[in-house]
Amino acid sequence: MEKSKSDISLNDLKAMLPQEGKPAEQEATLRALSSLSPEDRDLLAAVQESPFRLTTLEQFREFPANTEYFILEPNISKVEDVGWRYLAQHLDVLLPPELLDAIDPVPFGNHAMREEQGCFTSRGYLTLSGDEWELERPRERQTEKKPSIKERLEQSRKECANQSKAQPHREKPAPER
Repeated sequence: MEKSKSDISLNDLKAMLPQEGKPAEQEATLRALSSLSPEDRDLLAAVQESPFRLTTLEQFREFPANTEYFILEPNISKVEDVGWRYLAQHLDVLLPPELLDAIDPVPFGNHAMREEQGCFTSRGYLTLSGDEWELERPRERQTEKKPSIKERLEQSRKECANQSKAQPHREKPAPER
């Protein structure tokens, strides 16, 4: 039986990984990827053929949580297909066949590819969805510690003392008689 291009084995996944990091990191990454559905493995393979290629073990570990970051359209394989899809999305009227025959979908496809930053892979047409990439470790919030009332009072006293040192004490003028 011949292997189809969508049958991606663990060995195929392992071959995609960058050869960096410790063996334990490699193993953890492979474990994370082994839970992918066949469709998501196909998506990963398409991503690796594209300019959006994952390059670090961390990105590979994060991929299962970010499959919706990419859109793979396996039925689109030519610029003309992208053009017809673009026209279908943007035309509000149904055109008769003689008008459809007069349309060249290539310029529309080229425009859509530039707009979507799309590319072709052996598995279909790949674009970014516009979703945010979810990081494995959420970035730590840098919360500023709010000073206590006591600390603020002490700071105010110091500022007042500095101001009074900076400005010489003026004697009050004598009242006029």
